[in-house]
Amino acid sequence: MLVGNKVDKEGERVVTKKEGINFAREYGCLFIECSAKTRVNVQQCFEELVLKILDTPSLLAEGSKGLKKNIFKQKPPQADAAATSGCC
Repeated sequence: MLVGNKVDKEGERVVTKKEGINFAREYGCLFIECSAKTRVNVQQCFEELVLKILDTPSLLAEGSKGLKKNIFKQKPPQADAAATSGCC
């Protein structure tokens, strides 16, 4: 499940709703936007996730045994911070 947070800060949006939907669709994820501050769609996030788990028997059967796939690109290894930092 992909959750877009802080929808109460529409003017500061970095990712459009359409981009979120497309990303979720590409990886086969549910997508919902919410705001923890105003509580918009927070309850629905949890309800949708539980319903999806209950509707997908393989998710129940696999539990935490399933392979976890990191869909986000890994950052390249950073050089030693002490060697590149101007600080002590």
